Amino acid sequence: MLVRYIILGFVVAVLSSATGIAYSYKYYQLFDFSAVLPFTKIAWLFTSGSLLIAGLLFVFNKFLKSIGGLIFNVILAFGTIGSVIIPTMYPPTFPAEIEMPEFYPAFVIPLHFMVPIIWLSLSSYFLKNKA
Repeated sequence: MLVRYIILGFVVAVLSSATGIAYSYKYYQLFDFSAVLPFTKIAWLFTSGSLLIAGLLFVFNKFLKSIGGLIFNVILAFGTIGSVIIPTMYPPTFPAEIEMPEFYPAFVIPLHFMVPIIWLSLSSYFLKNKA
């Protein structure tokens, strides 16, 4: 049972990392924030986040059998929306060579939604109940 959650976590990690890196690559052509948020950090954050989400969903489904998935998905959705506030309230310290750091929140806000969107898209396929 736990294996399906871990496989889902790795698939979501690979897909969201590839999507995040492709998005960042195109954005870095306009405004280079690679000194603040390099590709390796994006891949590491998406991978660790996906595996953490997989473990949390396993725990929710284990203890709240009938409504664990629903409660987890609601928490994931509201947590993602709430996390958008972080880059606007607490921006990182930018090196002097970065031009127009005010565009940083516009860059990172879409990154906050990549893992949850891919997770919610694939979780019903990987975790369907076998009746």
